[in-house]
Amino acid sequence: MAHGAGCYSGIVVSKQDSKRLSELTVGDAKRTLVYGVAVLLAVALFVWLVGKVLVALLLGVVAAVYLLPVQEWLERRLGARTGSALVTIALIVVPMVALIGYVWYELSGYSNLVHEKRDEIIDSISGSLARYFPVGRENTRGGLQTAFAEGVTRSAEAVQALRKSAPLLLASLAVFFFTVFYVLTQRTHIPTYIKVRVPGDYLPLYEKLAENIGGALRGALQAVFIDQSLKAVVIVALNLVFGVPLAVVLGMVTFLTGFFPLIGEWVIYIPVSIYLLVFRNAPISAAIYAAIGISLTLSSSLLLRPRLASSATRSFNFYWMFVALVAGVYAFGIPGIVLGPAILGFTKAVADTLLGNVRYETSLLRSENDQVEAAQAAEDQIQEDALNSGVVQAAN
Repeated sequence: MAHGAGCYSGIVVSKQDSKRLSELTVGDAKRTLVYGVAVLLAVALFVWLVGKVLVALLLGVVAAVYLLPVQEWLERRLGARTGSALVTIALIVVPMVALIGYVWYELSGYSNLVHEKRDEIIDSISGSLARYFPVGRENTRGGLQTAFAEGVTRSAEAVQALRKSAPLLLASLAVFFFTVFYVLTQRTHIPTYIKVRVPGDYLPLYEKLAENIGGALRGALQAVFIDQSLKAVVIVALNLVFGVPLAVVLGMVTFLTGFFPLIGEWVIYIPVSIYLLVFRNAPISAAIYAAIGISLTLSSSLLLRPRLASSATRSFNFYWMFVALVAGVYAFGIPGIVLGPAILGFTKAVADTLLGNVRYETSLLRSENDQVEAAQAAEDQIQEDALNSGVVQAAN
């Protein structure tokens, strides 16, 4: 019965699709209007519902796709899809918790030490600035005390802002991990569910969306993680070479703050350069550290990251991935790392579906070339006719 009803509904839909606009009745127009308003309302409500955690949802889907080989390998050995999915998620959660806990512990202890030795630090900075620049020691000391007080105030404000955003952060984490779990455990049902409910007429658009959006997201995230890992390794190496405290912790912080193109690593290598200049009295080391940091930021954000993303996706060239990453982060902040490439992939999918596959035989370039060739042939014919006419007149 259900199969027969489905066949009947399919026949009805096909008949409605074959109708002309002039054949629509007032009832059809009313139903179309009601359904259109309902669809717009549903889309608006869905965006309002998941808008703030949309990035976490997309990241969960992409992370699950990357973790599928691991989960499938574990499933073959454990014989349980749910258990293998939980173990796979634990491979993310446990290192992440250990990493964040270690960084928090080290930075908390170091911040307490800085607060206890505030006067010594101010004296050292004042003395160093007096040596390198024509400024008064007492004036510098007063300015640094004000800066320390402002820093404490800003830190308190940052803690308050973090507390206010804690519900959103927890909701995003919950959506991320449950999305990963859902995709890993329902990976065979999700494509079937989507394909059954999408009419066959939209198959080209479905394929283009999967190809372009999926490729753009995978390429962007892979490029970001590789790029940030390289920068973290370089920062750790520099810290070890110049004897900077918390060498590994600062490298981890570099990895976490590197999501922002052009600004992430500044919060590490600029203070470290100042530390080398003021407390180590090593201007050459400070200059080398700052120069490497600036070169690293510019080369990775403007060259390496778009190059890796374009190489991974193969659907977009270097320029378009550069635009998607930089403009996405500028427009949306950290979520722009995902939203920028996703918007680019969606735009390309729609354009490819509407314009079809690029073929020279049916392209505008072929028509222009045909016109140029026809014009050239006509001009050659006129010249040939003129030459033949001149030969005939000369013979007469």
